[in-house]
Amino acid sequence: MNFGFDSITLWSRGGECRSLTFARNKVNVLSGESHTGKSALLDIIDYCFLASSHKLPDSVINENVEWYGLKFYINDKTYSIARKSPNGNKVSDEYYFSSLGVEPDIPIANAREDDIKKILEAEFKIDETVTIPYGGSALRANSKVSFRYFFLFNTISEDIITNSKVFFDKQSEDRYREALPRIFDMALGIDDLANMAARERKELLERELAQVERKNSQLRSGRDDFDSEIREIAAKATEYGIFNSSAEGVSREVVRHAINNAASTETGDALDRHATVIAELFSIERRLRKLKQFTSEYRAYKDALKGAKDSLLPIEQLIKQAPTLVKSEIFDQLISSLKADLLEVKKSTAKRQPVDGQIATIVRTLELKRDTLEKELAGLPREPLSFATEREKWLFVGEAKGRFNAYEAVAPVNPQLAPKFSTDELQRQIDAIHIRNVDETRTAVISMINEIAQGYLADTGNALANYSTYLTDFAYGEKRLRLRKPRSSLIENVGSSSNHMFLHLLQFLALHEVAISHKSPFVPSLLVIDQPSRPYYPDEKPKDDVILNNSDSEKVSIAFRLLNDFVAHMNKDYQAEFQMIVFEHVPRTTFIGLDHVHLLAEFRNGEALIPQSWQAS
Repeated sequence: MNFGFDSITLWSRGGECRSLTFARNKVNVLSGESHTGKSALLDIIDYCFLASSHKLPDSVINENVEWYGLKFYINDKTYSIARKSPNGNKVSDEYYFSSLGVEPDIPIANAREDDIKKILEAEFKIDETVTIPYGGSALRANSKVSFRYFFLFNTISEDIITNSKVFFDKQSEDRYREALPRIFDMALGIDDLANMAARERKELLERELAQVERKNSQLRSGRDDFDSEIREIAAKATEYGIFNSSAEGVSREVVRHAINNAASTETGDALDRHATVIAELFSIERRLRKLKQFTSEYRAYKDALKGAKDSLLPIEQLIKQAPTLVKSEIFDQLISSLKADLLEVKKSTAKRQPVDGQIATIVRTLELKRDTLEKELAGLPREPLSFATEREKWLFVGEAKGRFNAYEAVAPVNPQLAPKFSTDELQRQIDAIHIRNVDETRTAVISMINEIAQGYLADTGNALANYSTYLTDFAYGEKRLRLRKPRSSLIENVGSSSNHMFLHLLQFLALHEVAISHKSPFVPSLLVIDQPSRPYYPDEKPKDDVILNNSDSEKVSIAFRLLNDFVAHMNKDYQAEFQMIVFEHVPRTTFIGLDHVHLLAEFRNGEALIPQSWQAS
């Protein structure tokens, strides 16, 4: 990410303005005496970029400044931001912001912090998918990454430049100490956005699968127990007239429906229904008795006709013998009459007549209706419940609903609440997601860091004295560069603060080259260093202006040549710009012959970040 500063501006409480202008793609050196405000520029940068706390010195600086401002560029855009000075330890929520890089004569609050944050997050390619992979005491897992975390790669402050163990700023703050290992892979391209999105999708599906399997397991283990509970609830509900197990059968849905309807059903309605059912049963029983009486009498009538039929048997024999008998003139008439009467008697005495079927159908229908009413009557209260019993009934209804709710929380009866996908489908989706193995990439990047740092170590010549032939070894877990003795696994305990300073420079230059080579969208191509000459403190060159071999002055020159050559290397080999801002107090002659160094006006002879005229006012 091409990133840097065009200027840092301060507005006094009297309306005056003080600006420091920086050159792009250069090593900008601000040299000057101690206690002139150089180191405070790091705190100003941090404060303007939405810091929730500040380290701005109140004496001289904050007591005289009304607004702090930055003009900065990100890729092809230029922005201006200003923030009102804090009131004591309380940071201000008043901001000025320009998306065109316009610096006002006097800032007026025109933007909210949340809106500025969204703009900066978009420039850092941070969206909802760029999240913290795992949580800690200060950071929550899957929370969005702050763009401020990536500024850890851009500063080497006075607090750490000679530290032998800590190579990154703000490691005393829990938030930033936990953030560094969580964003490191992302920053250097070990992990990318597509791979992170795939991993997040897979983790989401795996959590969903685990949830579905857990619910299924709970459902299986609890289903048998709850089935017995349903039968118990049904039996009790029948006692209270809420449910009729004989009429409806026992199932979870039917019992649940009866329990839900119980709250809207009053006892009076049940008693009215009881009386109605009794009346209907009485009517049916009366009709059945009459039909049975008719059936009995009809059967007796048929038996009488059968006796008459038997008495007519001789006549039937006579009719059969008629052709052989001597006939009188009325014989034929008599025989015809006897035949007709005999036929009628046979029809009447047949085993089954139409009336028999009709009567049987009516009786069967009435008996079925009677059985249904008797089952319904069994579930209806016969008399009003007492207050105590009614209270017990509603307590039972509440308890039953609670037991149903507890079960349905595990096994929802609503199909819309059921899992969207089955376990097999979820597993198929999980298996279809391809996630690149970052372990291999991480190993390769660590080797790349060591290789690049080794090259810069060679460029320093004898600046590290006895360690000039050692091998660089980046400790991934500790996030710091170490030196290993050649042909040995021994990690050297490097002494001397000057050697520690060089190790810091080697590490950060190597990290930035890796980030640029991987086109990281997260790491700004910027490095702010507070006094790399701190281990030597030379106020000026030796009087004879001779740079002695391996002298402290030569080591300072080697350090700045290293920075100068790094910018040239980025321009030539990566076609990338890189800006550095270095606070120093070495003389200007240190930078002779360094083409990529830009010298700002020195803070000497009364010149400082806060002009004396502001302090006088």
